[in-house]
Amino acid sequence: MKTFNDAVSLIREFLRIDTTNPPGNEEAAALFLEDILTREGLDAEIHAGAPRRANIISRIKGREKGKPIILLGHTDVVPAREEEWTVHPFSGDVKDGYVYGRGAIDMKAQVICQLLAFIDLAHRGVVPKRDMIFLATCDEEVGGAQGMEFMLRKLPELGDASFVLSEGGNLIDEDGLVHAQVSVTEKKLSQFIVKAKGRGGHGSMPHGDSANEKIVEASHRILSHRWPFKATPVTSAYLGNILEGRRIGQAKFPGLKEALKIPGWKRLLEGNEIYSAILRNTVTLTILRGGEKVNVIPAESSATFDARLLPTETHERFFKKVRQLAGEDVVIERIGEKVSGPGPSRYNTVYFQGIRNCITSLKGQVPVLPFVTTGATDLRYFRDIGIPSYGFFPVTLTKEEHMRMHAKDERISLENISEGLEGCRTIVDFLASGSVL
Repeated sequence: MKTFNDAVSLIREFLRIDTTNPPGNEEAAALFLEDILTREGLDAEIHAGAPRRANIISRIKGREKGKPIILLGHTDVVPAREEEWTVHPFSGDVKDGYVYGRGAIDMKAQVICQLLAFIDLAHRGVVPKRDMIFLATCDEEVGGAQGMEFMLRKLPELGDASFVLSEGGNLIDEDGLVHAQVSVTEKKLSQFIVKAKGRGGHGSMPHGDSANEKIVEASHRILSHRWPFKATPVTSAYLGNILEGRRIGQAKFPGLKEALKIPGWKRLLEGNEIYSAILRNTVTLTILRGGEKVNVIPAESSATFDARLLPTETHERFFKKVRQLAGEDVVIERIGEKVSGPGPSRYNTVYFQGIRNCITSLKGQVPVLPFVTTGATDLRYFRDIGIPSYGFFPVTLTKEEHMRMHAKDERISLENISEGLEGCRTIVDFLASGSVL
């Protein structure tokens, strides 16, 4: 059986492989994972939809025919600026009980823990009820066209899975109170660019037709809009449990729908970044482009926005409002119009109950709650075709640790790695058992 030290060593090696997307270059990561699998006596296949953009799949045959179970991960990471980090972002350095590196949380540590649990299952001679598939894809961070989308076309049987487990939730420690977030849905990806054209000219002679000024004014109107809080069944179940028994003054938490009507409770929800993000559409300005020289008025400029919509929101309604806010002096260009907006996976299932049992066997009687992931994941491809799909990595993070994802000094503690490896083994054993459908 693979040990904690094996997991730490492999995670550090994995983090040293720079799979920043773009451009990706995930082939090196796929070859790394293939080498581990083949050394451990398991077969693996690599499928590439484009040069150096590779995906890897391995399978443990089940004792019965039927729909497989997929352990899904991705190997690409978002960019990291070396000058912002206290260590090199692709060093895999260990410092003060943490392994540092871009992708430590999102999601290379989880990939390795799932991989080792998968290998251990095979080494122990466990024959799962249904085929168990380990799948690691490229390109998740920019939409998945060369990754999950390509693999579903290449291997259509993946679209006939019974269940998929990947990223999106974990255990959270809030002020000493621990609960488990099992993601059953996610916000809809709805990114866009605001573009403006104007007259160029000399910076000393403003003329009132500046592309930059149009972009600034439109961006201010978009960012100033307060998108309303809305309760959904998943957020009502999640926050209803988290806030049950809490008080503001003499008033107990009245349930989410009522709390959203009460200023004090609304301020409390708005003051928590996670609660606020799962209750409303969010729109974030991430890229500004305009101008090349301090004394030249540019003729064109743009602003790029990362928007995440509530599962109940429609892209059409959202963009109608954005265009109203932006005004007539700019053009709105959607990014990735084909991005789907699947509904939630049900959580009154044998899979949710089994994962809850796994968590409580490891952590005691902590609340295990359905959750809305604020970011987009490859699970949407499976939810879109009705396959139960949950996001969960059994590690306990504080909010501060969670907020390092996509930020500087992303890291995972050695304690988390131990916890994640044990938890993944427990969950994989459950999924391999005869108690699943």
